[in-house]
Amino acid sequence: MTASPTLLAAAGLRRAAGALAVVAAGLMLGACSQMGSLSSQLSAAAPSTPTPATDVADAAAADTRSELHKATEYWGTQFSKNPRDAKTGLSYARNLKALGEKRQALAVLQQVSVFHPGDRDVNSEYGRLALEFDQVSLAQKLLQAADDPAKPDWKVISARGTALAKQGRYRDAIAFYERARALAPDQASVLNNLALAHAMEGSPEKGEPLLKQAAVAGGHQSRVDQNLALVLSLQGKYDEAKVAAAKDLPADNAADNVDYVRRMVKLEPKSSPTTASLPAPALKGSNATADAEKPSPWAPQVVAKAAR
Repeated sequence: MTASPTLLAAAGLRRAAGALAVVAAGLMLGACSQMGSLSSQLSAAAPSTPTPATDVADAAAADTRSELHKATEYWGTQFSKNPRDAKTGLSYARNLKALGEKRQALAVLQQVSVFHPGDRDVNSEYGRLALEFDQVSLAQKLLQAADDPAKPDWKVISARGTALAKQGRYRDAIAFYERARALAPDQASVLNNLALAHAMEGSPEKGEPLLKQAAVAGGHQSRVDQNLALVLSLQGKYDEAKVAAAKDLPADNAADNVDYVRRMVKLEPKSSPTTASLPAPALKGSNATADAEKPSPWAPQVVAKAAR
């Protein structure tokens, strides 16, 4: 009996990309590293001295990072005075994360959690960061405790889906991503994760419109483009996939990645009326052999959350 294209696509993805690599940290760059604006990251602002009007133009572009350091130092001082205060601990941890000091932020949240085991905000922040460090079991418990049916938070719900995806439970993950999508229908990270979960379940055709919607929504652009190229390749839409991949990669690398998936999945090419007339980038001959022995050049990139 001949395997269906859908099953071939699922098998191809597992062979080409291995187990789904879930990035629980989310994207940490403005949108693709979604820290969001600084004001959204801090639960409260540290006191500051007003900037003289004459210095505003220089200060605006100059020192956001130094202001972040000052805020972090302030909350660190406050936390050392009262390590049992949940709001202080959260502000300190969020500032540490914004600086990239995630391990220290995790330690702060762990300490705060001891004194506030039932605090949903603490559990949410701690759970999502634990997930980033691949502490899946701990994250799952914390996120479940943080998930408030009366006041649902798409970031928590999406992270719960990611915890399941990390365990290969993609069908269960889809249910959580759909819940998150209902709350944040245009959130690129949710659409991206849902699309890849469908792809890993053997339905890349369901992932394609989701990733195209994510691309229109904006944010996470590089990852969305590469994942779109992946799901297009898994459907045999190789020309269209090369165009999507080439938005963020050199043309030869984009072609190599698409060709790799093409050889692994072994689906017949499908022409697209929108891309058939576009010239396909030339393939590198050096990558044409020994596929089974190579690591995948193209692992799917999942986003656990887009804003903290």
